[in-house]
Amino acid sequence: MKRDCPTIQELLAFDAVARHESITLASGALCITASAVSKQIAGLEAFLGRQLLQKSGRGVELTPQGRVYWQKISGGLRAIEAATFEARSGDAGAGLLTLASVPTFLTKWLIPRLPDFSQKSRHVMLSFSRHLEPSDGIPAGVDAAIRYGPDGWPGVVSEYIAGREFVLIVARSLIEGRHRIAQPTDLLGHTLLHHEGAPTAWRQWATQHGIPEVQTLAGPRFAQYSALIQAALNGLGIGLVPALLVQQEFSEGSLLSPCGSAIRVDQGHYLCYRPDRLDLPGFTAFRAWLLEEGEQSRGAGG
Repeated sequence: MKRDCPTIQELLAFDAVARHESITLASGALCITASAVSKQIAGLEAFLGRQLLQKSGRGVELTPQGRVYWQKISGGLRAIEAATFEARSGDAGAGLLTLASVPTFLTKWLIPRLPDFSQKSRHVMLSFSRHLEPSDGIPAGVDAAIRYGPDGWPGVVSEYIAGREFVLIVARSLIEGRHRIAQPTDLLGHTLLHHEGAPTAWRQWATQHGIPEVQTLAGPRFAQYSALIQAALNGLGIGLVPALLVQQEFSEGSLLSPCGSAIRVDQGHYLCYRPDRLDLPGFTAFRAWLLEEGEQSRGAGG
């Protein structure tokens, strides 16, 4: 009998390659060899009569037809995973949630708190996809995204978590050097580190503390806060970052905020999701926990 649907192995291989944009990474995720992944992809392309992937540098990327196909099947694959997880756990409130998140927030704020969520919601499993670019919509295979910026992403519900409070960060070695920083005007002459997603933060800080604005425009730009924080730790300059991302460095004493008060900017970290996700008990539990954690973080100066 002629089959009208690809095999589940072919679909899982294609989904893994699409998510990781790499056959090697997909093989690791699936615990099979790279050649086995390639064979499954070749079989799927032969079945469909369409090219789904194309080379991109050292990795691969979806063709336009491949992206449309992935968007249509990925939701079904996630539904199968969630249903299987629920069946195995025997809990109707269980589920598999796939999240996308900006990297620094994920590693420095969310992951350290996840053991608490796991204890409270043992039957909800979290999976993390690659983070979304500012212009990206939420893909079919992703339940929600934690995004950074001003509120107002079209077509989704967006709820503020935390991250509007910005603080000055300076390495201890820089503080103890011959160019001491004890008041805002001491920043003049130092290298200022900028984040591409917060282009007006330094201008706002300068206005609040009476520093000539022209002095705050120069300095290297960073696409991720993790790189900016690392640059500050190594004494490459002075940073201005969301307070919630440097709580560990402050507690360890590796970074200090020697002068000036925090500023409040019109952007932060938001949970973005389609309204139908509220029908999922697992997502409802995660959302409630995440927003409560964000409220507590804001109360602690984050």
